[in-house]
Amino acid sequence: MLHFMLHVSALSIFRGAGRDESIKSVKLATNTTDAAGASTSADAARGVLSRAEVLEFVKELKRDPPDEEAVARQSVRLNNASPDLQRNLIDGDIVERLELLGAVANLGTIPGRPYAYAIHMVVFLEEYSKIIETLRDGETISDRAHELREVLLCFHRTGLSPDRLKLIYSHIERDFPQFEAAGALLPMPDAVSLCHTMLATGLSSPGAVAVLLRSALREPLIHVQDDSQELRLLKAIEMLIRVDFLYTQEQLPPEVTEYLALIRDLRFYDRELRRDTTLSYQLAFFLRKHGFPAKRKMLGPYALKVCDPEERINFEPVEERSWRFGMVEVPVARKKRHLEALGWRSIEVQATAWKGLDYDAKALYIRKLLKENELLTM
Repeated sequence: MLHFMLHVSALSIFRGAGRDESIKSVKLATNTTDAAGASTSADAARGVLSRAEVLEFVKELKRDPPDEEAVARQSVRLNNASPDLQRNLIDGDIVERLELLGAVANLGTIPGRPYAYAIHMVVFLEEYSKIIETLRDGETISDRAHELREVLLCFHRTGLSPDRLKLIYSHIERDFPQFEAAGALLPMPDAVSLCHTMLATGLSSPGAVAVLLRSALREPLIHVQDDSQELRLLKAIEMLIRVDFLYTQEQLPPEVTEYLALIRDLRFYDRELRRDTTLSYQLAFFLRKHGFPAKRKMLGPYALKVCDPEERINFEPVEERSWRFGMVEVPVARKKRHLEALGWRSIEVQATAWKGLDYDAKALYIRKLLKENELLTM
């Protein structure tokens, strides 16, 4: 009965991806019964699957190439394993449940998202939201912050943002101050890490952000090193709130607003600023030959290796890198958008286009790029 109610509730939450996945799963199960008969019979013969068997099966789905035949066969198996999968997501040790949730979330990073994972994510969230009002025996507030961060990252990977995530935001806003009032203070690094995750993933609320930043500001900024990870995240938080979360910014209490202003003016040094790649070094070299200053500068959390600070022009060397499927905005695109929001021009140079050029071709490429952006009139 519980399984049926959770199934219906979860389907009612998703009108997009989750619903389509469920329909897709049913169609695949209907059309491929004969093709997947051997796997289905084998799974049925095994009876109830253990947690380890369920976890290995879900990881197998991620490893398998997502061709049509494999997806059809594995979708039938996933449908048959759903009761055991959901049972292990809602019962047992939270560490093991989160490990399984992470494996399910990884199904959302498969190109095309062929498997019905949304229902299982929501089943977990339905039950998880009922047990987070108090700290468990032996659990610290730092443990809880880390746990919530893992849950949010899992949902971010899948591209899902169900309404029940608001219960997590409310939990932070309501219960964290009570935990701290009872003497369980949240350390600054943990508060900053969770706050950054919420803003960077877009899974946040103004109240939760305010609570976490209040926890962070207890530690004087004078104790934070200018090249520390905590300061990097604080700089990113300040940038995200100022550019992307104006409503949150309006809701913050005065002491938090003042804290963010201090962070904005605080010096931050990223060691990456001085670490050239082949692309950044050669790009700066050819730009200087055409009169561009090609200086280095830190802007918020961002290292600008090839820029003109006075004219607010940045040349961004974009290295070759693959990003997981389903990312709403890759870091390079976010950096460009943030720079432009602050009045900078950001011109990208792709490593894929650069590496195949010889010396003369690179000089011509830079000259053309400068002309296209009206930085060279000759």
